[in-house]
Amino acid sequence: MVVLIGLMGTGKTTVGRKLANFTGLKFVDSDEMIEARSGRKVREIFSELGESEFRRLEAVALGQACSDDVDIVLAVAGGAILSRENRELLKSSTKNIVWLDASTPTLVERTGAGQHRPLLADDPVGMLTKMRSDRESLYAEIATHKVVTESRDADQVVAEIVRLCEIGDIAKAAKK
Repeated sequence: MVVLIGLMGTGKTTVGRKLANFTGLKFVDSDEMIEARSGRKVREIFSELGESEFRRLEAVALGQACSDDVDIVLAVAGGAILSRENRELLKSSTKNIVWLDASTPTLVERTGAGQHRPLLADDPVGMLTKMRSDRESLYAEIATHKVVTESRDADQVVAEIVRLCEIGDIAKAAKK
């Protein structure tokens, strides 16, 4: 299992899909799991049920992803690491936790200044700056590797992850 963590806009989903395709592993996105199980979009859950309900659903999805299948690339929602239980679950599930990072201006550009991102709606720069401040030490706590996605395309990031995590053996095993 390879777990991708980081703030929204760092490329977890894009890189995760490409990494899964390259390795033959299954791709799992925690937000997509939540949407499938709840029948609602993430933004609807936030607006109708609140962030605390989203975080509860997120913990359930992570538990399922980590127990279902070890042959996956798991893209984890940016705030999942706020929960100590989620951090412990991820750390105990794999030795490959990759923290994707990029500068705040790049994240604002990539997230469309908050479009379809409920937490960024009012002040994307301010909110991303606060998220970085609140989460950076938590990402560092559990990450086994850090990859800066700034000024790199997804294929370059995938190549770096493959090298850092020594994924060649994982990919061969998954294709058998």
